[in-house]
Amino acid sequence: MIKLSDVNYTYMSGGPFEKAAVKDINLELKTGQFVGIIGHTGSGKSTLIQLMAGLLKPDSGKISIDGQTLYGKATNMRKLRFQIGFVMQYPEYQLFEETVFQDIAFGPKNMGLSEEEIKRRVHFAAKLVGLDDEILGKSPFELSGGQKRRAAIAGVVAMEPKLLILDEPTAGLDPGGRDEILCKIRDMHRRLGITVVLVSHSMEDIASLADKIVVMNHGEIAMKGTPDEIFKNAARLKEMGLAVPQIAEVCMKLREAGLPIPEGIYTVSAAKAELEKILKAKEKR
Repeated sequence: MIKLSDVNYTYMSGGPFEKAAVKDINLELKTGQFVGIIGHTGSGKSTLIQLMAGLLKPDSGKISIDGQTLYGKATNMRKLRFQIGFVMQYPEYQLFEETVFQDIAFGPKNMGLSEEEIKRRVHFAAKLVGLDDEILGKSPFELSGGQKRRAAIAGVVAMEPKLLILDEPTAGLDPGGRDEILCKIRDMHRRLGITVVLVSHSMEDIASLADKIVVMNHGEIAMKGTPDEIFKNAARLKEMGLAVPQIAEVCMKLREAGLPIPEGIYTVSAAKAELEKILKAKEKR
């Protein structure tokens, strides 16, 4: 689905504040994968996803999406961009139409779709993110923070992209709104089968959602692999200013206390399942 070959990007190139944001990036993501990107502030992860989305043009190297080269001479960039959905941090700040329906419909309208198709996409996207039909007639500014976030995401989903990129989609939300958004993102991935790229500072969210993780450090890919392959390298992550999910730390303490909890537990649901096994085994004795 996505292939980056020897990609480099430098901010303010040639100036006194020149900074190499990403260096020699080589990465392949498969269709239907859920990819988490992690890294400390300034590691290059935001620049990386902007390059993937075609918002930045690489200084050198090549990026292809579904076999089409970004900024290639034969590539219709307008058409290709419609296949890439990009949800920025605090996307609700981009809401501007009079009604939620009109805001969600903005992208499909720009695609030149028929009114009937636009209506179908708006209702489909709204339902997918958990917005009721009666909300569609309201002003987006009447909604709660979580509802605004879902409306903004619905506007991207309505374009039916093959690739959905999300930059800290739960930033600033309360725990309830955060869980709501993550649940909808997981549901969208499962139901639509699209490729999802998620940038997050939360190791817990990445561990529970991603099937592949890319670790950025000083503009380079420091590690890539499954959650188990990444999080078992706790010492290396710590060197980069990162950490394993908190539940993994809890499980480690429980093992030290004598409980037979296996390694490789990085989500609360997996830890719960193991603890239930232990309790049931004790009850049978």
